[in-house]
Amino acid sequence: MKRNVWLYLLVSFSWTWACWIGGAFLIQLNGYALDTDATLFEVIGAIGSEKSAFPQLLFALGVFGPFLGSVIAGKPFKDFFSLEQRSFSIYAWMIPLVIVIPTLIMSFLFSEVPEGKVTFGSAASTIGLYFLSNLLTSGTEEFGWRGFLYPYLRSREKNFWEATWKGGIIWAAWHYPFLIIMYMGQGMFVLLLYLIGFTAGIVAMNYLTNFVFEKTESIPTVMAMHALNNTASYALLLFFPRTPFMILVYLTTWAVVGYVEKKHHLD
Repeated sequence: MKRNVWLYLLVSFSWTWACWIGGAFLIQLNGYALDTDATLFEVIGAIGSEKSAFPQLLFALGVFGPFLGSVIAGKPFKDFFSLEQRSFSIYAWMIPLVIVIPTLIMSFLFSEVPEGKVTFGSAASTIGLYFLSNLLTSGTEEFGWRGFLYPYLRSREKNFWEATWKGGIIWAAWHYPFLIIMYMGQGMFVLLLYLIGFTAGIVAMNYLTNFVFEKTESIPTVMAMHALNNTASYALLLFFPRTPFMILVYLTTWAVVGYVEKKHHLD
């Protein structure tokens, strides 16, 4: 089993980092603009019509590293459609929404609203497509993080928290090239702050997602949770792209961790 975990990590990190770094390099080499928020549908739709389509597609394919890693390492997914303690699935929908509420309120009260009104219809369509795209892309990470890595760590570590923080550090490190590509232009100090803040936030989100998976044993449920969490942040920035309150998302995530730990402590 340990050898399979190392194989899983090797495939996950190698595939993702190669796609992200290679795609970003090709885009920069050819003078294109990298769109890190492009949906799967936009990327596929651009194939054959835009010169930047191939490197953008290569970059987009990076997200499938954990899924490929879990397949190659031999996870059969025989319990894919199981749903234990289904009452806990409500957490998968509520947690991502609760996490953004303080940032949404503060942004509404104190942030500058961008010029050009975002209509409800256009926003709903954009957010809906983004969620569906995330479900089909980032959501597949859960085959690896929850379907493969978490059960291994849970069986090996002394308790739920140790399995969670170790898995969270691995999950955060997997994202690092993406963050470096996005923020390296803002200087090393700012980049370091982003890496620290992101790592802390991912460890907290790893706790919450592990908790939902522990209770439901459902990959589709945590896939939806993952996609909704990404979409909630995307929707917030769609309306308030210059909000300075995103740090509250990380703080609120840890507050929710505290609530869940107190109410449903897992040994």
